[in-house]
Amino acid sequence: MDVLSFSTIAGNIKNEINKKCGLNLSQTRILLYFYHNGNTALKMGDLAEKLKISLSTLSRQLQQKKTMSFVTIRRSESDSSKTVLLNDLGLKKISELRNVLKEIEASLLHGLTEQEIRAFDQTFAKLVQKTERTSSL
Repeated sequence: MDVLSFSTIAGNIKNEINKKCGLNLSQTRILLYFYHNGNTALKMGDLAEKLKISLSTLSRQLQQKKTMSFVTIRRSESDSSKTVLLNDLGLKKISELRNVLKEIEASLLHGLTEQEIRAFDQTFAKLVQKTERTSSL
């Protein structure tokens, strides 16, 4: 097995998202995080931790013009923290992104049987869990 093929597949998916939605990887990750967490407002430090990036990296990502159009950032009245959540445009973009992700998944799995898809899902889930548990595979 050529494990570097995962990188090729990821690159193709990233390019397809960019082509069809106009999103880069960091924008995609931010939108999907809020989608999976019910668009619950989160302090920037907590969001950075959840995304496994530094606060300065998140701050740079949120300052991108397009990303700024998808989020609302509010400064806390009690401390210096800022809270982030998606605005209406961000919620609309999630819908578009989810449709594109479904198209990509259908394209990748086209021609596989239901049994092959189930086996692939199970194996892939194990690989993801393994890589999340340890940094030394």
